[in-house]
Amino acid sequence: MDGKLIVQDNAITSARYEMNALEKNIIYMMMAQLRKDDQADTIYYISVRELMDKTGTRNSYDDFKRATEQLVGRVLQIHRPNGNLLQVAMISSAEYVVGQGIIEIGLDPKIRPFFFDLKQNFTAFQLHMALSLDSKYAKRVYEMLAQYRNLGELKVDVIELKRRLYLYDDKTGTEQYKNWADFERRILIVAQKEINEKTDLRVTYTPVKMGRRVASLHFIIKAGPQQMVIDYKDENTALFSRLVNDFRLRKEQAQMVIDRFSAADIQKRLYDIQILRSDNKIQNIGGYTAKSFGV
Repeated sequence: MDGKLIVQDNAITSARYEMNALEKNIIYMMMAQLRKDDQADTIYYISVRELMDKTGTRNSYDDFKRATEQLVGRVLQIHRPNGNLLQVAMISSAEYVVGQGIIEIGLDPKIRPFFFDLKQNFTAFQLHMALSLDSKYAKRVYEMLAQYRNLGELKVDVIELKRRLYLYDDKTGTEQYKNWADFERRILIVAQKEINEKTDLRVTYTPVKMGRRVASLHFIIKAGPQQMVIDYKDENTALFSRLVNDFRLRKEQAQMVIDRFSAADIQKRLYDIQILRSDNKIQNIGGYTAKSFGV
């Protein structure tokens, strides 16, 4: 049985941006909730507890606040096929639900098409495998290799790879890890080890020299054994999202419903409400749902 796949446009896979491991994990958890019929104003809900449980990490409240603050300010530079340059943040907002350990994530309308209804030129990769990687560089390299898994190889200039990993600045020419041995030891070997041990890919690479300088890398990508599949759906978080987005409850009402009723009871009542709604017997879905649950 395959795990949950998440997809993104290749333009994001190859874009130049910096994110730490926690920021990437927040984005992955958001991506897992995306549906093609989402409305433009759909809000996505991240459970802090769930994210830490799935990744085996322990982050403080301040860690999360810094991560979401940085995500709102992270600008992706995407070159469109028509020659335009798009500068856009990965998320437009983050709001913390007091006392619930839930983060509300909003998406900028300009970034939404890069996650939705993708028919070609997209990268698909396993959610739980991307989450399992500890190094922020391993996460990015895994995405890049997943894009080329069907070809079985990826050839990339070292400078281009560094550009994508935010280790090379086109404007200033500033380059981190100029010494090849440092770059290989701190970035490549770490990423290769994590990817080979924790994901569905097995990768080797060969440095290609131009004169005495390593100019490019030739990655060989093979399929590895499937890893353990984990269910990444925290039931309460999913219900909270459904109550707010689909049944139009206010956030405090949704939380009261979750506190007062079992998950099975909530699902049954929502199913009954959906039947009435499909028969056009409900005018105000939010009001009817609130009244049904007594909130």
